[in-house]
Amino acid sequence: GSHIKGLLINFVHHFWPNLLKNNVVEEFITPIVKVTKGKEEKSFYSLPEFEEWKRDTDNWHTYKVKYYKGLGTSTAKEAKEYFSDMDKHKIPFKYQGTEDDASITLAFSKKKIEERKEWLTNFMVERKRRLEMGLPEVYLYGKETKHISYNEFINRELVLFSNMDNERSIPSLVDGLKPGQRKVIFTCIKRNLIRELKVAQLAGSVAEQSSYHHGEQSLMSTIINL
Repeated sequence: GSHIKGLLINFVHHFWPNLLKNNVVEEFITPIVKVTKGKEEKSFYSLPEFEEWKRDTDNWHTYKVKYYKGLGTSTAKEAKEYFSDMDKHKIPFKYQGTEDDASITLAFSKKKIEERKEWLTNFMVERKRRLEMGLPEVYLYGKETKHISYNEFINRELVLFSNMDNERSIPSLVDGLKPGQRKVIFTCIKRNLIRELKVAQLAGSVAEQSSYHHGEQSLMSTIINL
């Protein structure tokens, strides 16, 4: 969702920049993760927020965790809940000046490849520094968030997607595996799989055993190519 959002913003910025400056762009946000325990329910709108909650909650593993891959994951009941609280879920973009233009250009311009590498490197260095100091990660949507700037979206949300995309796509220097491949192998070892089974069956096991919450087709492709 973050990448598509960014592409739409870039499209409008390229062809009709005044629309951004006149604050006509809004977004509708839905949870990325929900945890439930009995009647208690908590929603998270970014993965860093969820990870922070896990660190602060000793018994987090007693909660049922549900990852949302898209609107199709939400039930009709949840959709009604979202639309019944528009103030919480509808977030306007507020144009803050040339820094917004520069951030959009940095994220999408073909001429900014080297700058994007530096942007992602700086993000990883800062995240590591905050982790070593015991500081929480910076995330975009909080309880008091009523509007955001394009600069904030690029540097707090889109950068997360870009970094996670790299993590999923680039093999580790340690074992030469990508996270998806590692989860498949982990599941096979954990289940002591020595007999033949269907790809769809193994994919279901991987999703269940390893907290895999991306597309099923991508997972099946990973299994086939291993």
